[in-house]
Amino acid sequence: MKKNLSVILLLFFGFNLVQAQNYSPDRPGIANGSFITPEGMLGFEAGLQFSNTDLNKQFDVGQLVLRYGINEKLEFRALLGSFTTVDQELLGGSTSYTGIQDMGVGFKYNLYRGEASSLSALAEVSLPFGTEEFTSDETVPSIGVLADHALNESLSISSNLGYSFSVGNVDDSWLFTLTPGFMISDNMNGYFGYAGNYYGNFEQHWVEGGVTYGLESGTQLDLNFGYDTENEIAFIGIGFARGY
Repeated sequence: MKKNLSVILLLFFGFNLVQAQNYSPDRPGIANGSFITPEGMLGFEAGLQFSNTDLNKQFDVGQLVLRYGINEKLEFRALLGSFTTVDQELLGGSTSYTGIQDMGVGFKYNLYRGEASSLSALAEVSLPFGTEEFTSDETVPSIGVLADHALNESLSISSNLGYSFSVGNVDDSWLFTLTPGFMISDNMNGYFGYAGNYYGNFEQHWVEGGVTYGLESGTQLDLNFGYDTENEIAFIGIGFARGY
């Protein structure tokens, strides 16, 4: 059982299990993993991302997430967001603005952990702490179910199903992800999959992928990318994660 669980943790997002002291990052990728931060451990995840459309260029610095293991089944999460710069092309010219995104807090709870599978529930609340250009002005709760399954020693699959509630001027929305993962080498792994955001009159259909590399220090480095086929938005990012 312990061997199979180690294989799952290694497959998902490429973190060396021994070096990382059992910490399994949620980054990169739009989905979250089902694995819980070990009791008493603090997980730190951060990154940079550049997004581009015909009219906008956006640069995010931070993507900060702190995760703390309360016990073997429960972790606390602080979603500290990013500092964002946007360059926008308008009919009358161009404009630029910067600011802080909304932040959030939440909990992840493991519902089931077997020899090859893991299932967890996620509950988070987005808080309107962002600056004027980047805040929703609402406290928005969301829930989700996160599943991971190892198909064999080199292939795995992850899926998320999430729902964000309608609050004030913010519409409700659904999230669905399906992400196969694969082992490239002992320290390197990759993933390629689909993520969909479904709002009332608006949808995003992301094709995403990336690679991760585990260092001897226990730090995970990643390179990730994605393309929204519905709205022609592209992004590329880099990041790192480590448990302390």
